Amino acid sequence: MKKITTFFVLAILLSFVSCDTVTHYTMRVAVDRNPTLIIENRTGLTVAVTAPVSTNINNGASTQLQPAETSGTINVSYRIGQVQFTEQVTMDNADATVTLTKRPPTITVVNQTGQVASISAPVSLNISNGARTEFLAPVLDQTINITYKIGLMSFTERVAMANRDVTVTLTRSPPTLTIVNNTGLTINTIFLRRPGAPTWTGGNIWTRSDGRVLLREAAAGGAQTGEISGSIINRDSIKIWFGDLEISGDGDSTDYRFDVRIGSGLDSFVKFNVQILNDITLTFTQSDKP
Repeated sequence: MKKITTFFVLAILLSFVSCDTVTHYTMRVAVDRNPTLIIENRTGLTVAVTAPVSTNINNGASTQLQPAETSGTINVSYRIGQVQFTEQVTMDNADATVTLTKRPPTITVVNQTGQVASISAPVSLNISNGARTEFLAPVLDQTINITYKIGLMSFTERVAMANRDVTVTLTRSPPTLTIVNNTGLTINTIFLRRPGAPTWTGGNIWTRSDGRVLLREAAAGGAQTGEISGSIINRDSIKIWFGDLEISGDGDSTDYRFDVRIGSGLDSFVKFNVQILNDITLTFTQSDKP
């Protein structure tokens, strides 16, 4: 009996020692950490975050960081294209999420000019007739110039953004001047100038393979590839496309006035102060001698 009692007491003592040992090694220790700031991109575009960190975030994605400041207001700055935005988030010793939603407005350009338009500002691209293109506005709440060329003639459309998406339709294109020769002579040269200007531009008549007529001074050289020398016989006509002239299409009505001179040998015929806003036909006769 004494042996049994001794074994029982020993078992109880070992049990207490085992429980104390297990409790000591399974104790959980709490570890503190800084709050997490989560930045979510819901702008529809990739953003370049510049503060409080520098990183790019694709649309629909997010990034996390643990700022040094655990409380107070934090500015989250980001850029889309050339436009800068800032969102604010308050940290209060707890995780916080800021959602980026601001973006620059979109400019949609529709080409209804009848020609291919080459846009040079605020972006550089070609847009076919009847097509459209989109790009982000480079600034907010300002007037933006949409500058484009058709041939060598330049145009500008001005659009006020007002921080909203806009659509700009291009409709202006170089006019065509049709010259009808009723002088009784064959015409070999055509010149243009601003009314009363001391010099004329133009000269010999060259027809390109696409049918468009160029006016080039003799000193500028002869025919280029695909061009043939041209003239206007009596009772015939020729069309001159103003897209081959380096002039601006943005002036008022006075900027579209020209003196037009045609020549045959020593004879010349002039029409003064002709307004050429749109397609126009000029008929020259002997009465147009200066």
